[in-house]
Amino acid sequence: MSVQRKAIQSLKLDDITFAYEGHAPIFENISLELPKSRAVWIRSPGQRGKSTLLKILAGLLTPQMGRYLINGETVSEMSFEEFLPYRLSMGYGFDMGGLFNNKSMTENLTLPLLYHNLLSPSETNDRVNEVMQLFGLGSIKEHRPFAVSGSQRKLFCVIRPFIHWPQVVFLDDPVTGLKQDNLNDFFHFVDEGFASRGLKQMFFTGESPVLANRFQAEELMVSGDWFMTRSVA
Repeated sequence: MSVQRKAIQSLKLDDITFAYEGHAPIFENISLELPKSRAVWIRSPGQRGKSTLLKILAGLLTPQMGRYLINGETVSEMSFEEFLPYRLSMGYGFDMGGLFNNKSMTENLTLPLLYHNLLSPSETNDRVNEVMQLFGLGSIKEHRPFAVSGSQRKLFCVIRPFIHWPQVVFLDDPVTGLKQDNLNDFFHFVDEGFASRGLKQMFFTGESPVLANRFQAEELMVSGDWFMTRSVA
């Protein structure tokens, strides 16, 4: 039986501190109401903490102190079953990881849809084939990640967070490594997500301003104990 998704209305960090074991804190006593703009470009003056923040927001990492709240609910206090309706409204894209090397490229895209019973097998195949056709990936659909080029693997890493039509996506450096024609296809794909597939927000990192400019992003500058927001010129 499929799980009913929950709409995400707000994301908030309340006095959080986070450190990897054996290292100084990346964030210390930071509080932040995440912007509600449809595109948010996460940056850091020290090139530190951007990917970590994305993982905290996606529920993949838990702060050692403080609270991360979705719709006012503390994520660390939720059971797996309680968090899942929010998780299914999210998509997370690793920079160059997250693909299963023992699965074909098609299977890597179908897995989240079938595992969570979001679509029937025939509907899943139709959706995945449609998306792969859009990006011209039909010729490698049965290949495994190690057998395709780096740019093709990167493209799959960027596509997969969107395959279940999420409300919010978190993308770690999605632009680096994409070819220009793939980038144009990706822009169109995201446009369609905002227009007709329920996409409300996209948070992303990366040094290139191309995605921020294309989607008129709000810039979120984050450091260890402070943050600042501004519109991208």
